[in-house]
Amino acid sequence: MSAPAGAGGSPVEEIAQILAPHPIFARFDRAALLIVAARCAFATYAAGATVMREGDPGEFACVILEGEADIFVEQPGGPIHMATVGRHRIVGELGVFTDMPRSATVVARTYLVVVRIERDSLMRLSADYPAIGVAIIQELGGRLASMNRSLAALTYAAEALGRDEYDAALLEELANQPGALASFARAFAGMAAEIRAKQHRRQEMRTAAEIQQSILPPPLDREGAAARINLHAEMHPAREIGGDFFDYFLLDEQRLALTVADVSGKGVPAALFMAVSRTVLRGVANVGGGMAAGMAAANRLLAAQNNAAMFVTLFHAVLDLESGLLRYCNAGHNPPYLLRARGGRESLAATGIPFGIDPDMPYRIDEITLRPGDLLFLFSDGITEAFDPAGVEFGTARLEAALEAARGTSAAETVGSVLAATGEFAAGAEQSDDITCLALIYRP
Repeated sequence: MSAPAGAGGSPVEEIAQILAPHPIFARFDRAALLIVAARCAFATYAAGATVMREGDPGEFACVILEGEADIFVEQPGGPIHMATVGRHRIVGELGVFTDMPRSATVVARTYLVVVRIERDSLMRLSADYPAIGVAIIQELGGRLASMNRSLAALTYAAEALGRDEYDAALLEELANQPGALASFARAFAGMAAEIRAKQHRRQEMRTAAEIQQSILPPPLDREGAAARINLHAEMHPAREIGGDFFDYFLLDEQRLALTVADVSGKGVPAALFMAVSRTVLRGVANVGGGMAAGMAAANRLLAAQNNAAMFVTLFHAVLDLESGLLRYCNAGHNPPYLLRARGGRESLAATGIPFGIDPDMPYRIDEITLRPGDLLFLFSDGITEAFDPAGVEFGTARLEAALEAARGTSAAETVGSVLAATGEFAAGAEQSDDITCLALIYRP
């Protein structure tokens, strides 16, 4: 380090003039200020150089004449930037006056020219000239009182934020005050605003999840025609809301419509398209022309003005509760399983592509007859595409094994067994997709 160009060494008068405006030295009389200035020297630091390091002894302070410095506080996650200081600011004074280790690290942001004040020289001066020591104590005491008020306000604001009673006006007032904590207060205010925004978003998502759950149908009455089946369904989104859904409702006293569907994507866009898809399917349930015409109409409506290029795979069926005849359309969905009461297992393959892709696509309708005790199991790919922590997929073989293990149980027990098998396999791994399944046992 060397004296700055043009400094002409360390002239006492020049340094005294530099020190005079600072609060710590403003209390000094002219004679005391000249005595301090005589013990100081000019110094320079290159950009990126560490001027002071947190934890080191506070052996000197610096008054910045030219350039800027960054102040950092070390945390387990890395250094936290607290402030950037420039011309006429003093750094390191607390360590010099209190004999405490550095509480922060100071790094030259640009080329720095400073006046260094050595601790040993200042302490000797305080011993020889008590008025200097008294002035230092008075200034540091005032700083401590101001810092305590700021810390109290920050603590109050932090506690209020935790109670969701945060008053932004408090932090705005604090951040606008001069002092060492002003930069921190501004950073805290920004953090608090982001936390509150996230809290509001989480609340909005919880409300959306409640609305989505309310769209799903309630359990069927156990009276009348519905008493001929045992039905249970569940939907578990990977996020707060999802794109899977199930639906069932009586078309008349003899026919039950049921659907399991999976919208492309996740989150809010998928949930919106899910709600539209459910409404469209209900709207075409009794259109003239039969089931094939209804499915074609639903596809046209979902493909129209589909700027987001979303689609939905679905299995939609109508069950005649008296005869057991099941007429269905499988639009690119996972083939459901039919477990026969007398043994054996069948799957119901796709009869067309997903809805929302080609508005002119026709859809074939297939049919199969359920016999007493047969179980129909519908599901979304969140079951078969569940992963364990090692990235292994649950797959169809494990699903089939879970269904076979649940033979002879109720619809609710079948769904519970499959979900339990999936959860045990995942072993705490993050759910990657929405999970939906529906079990129906025909028992006329």
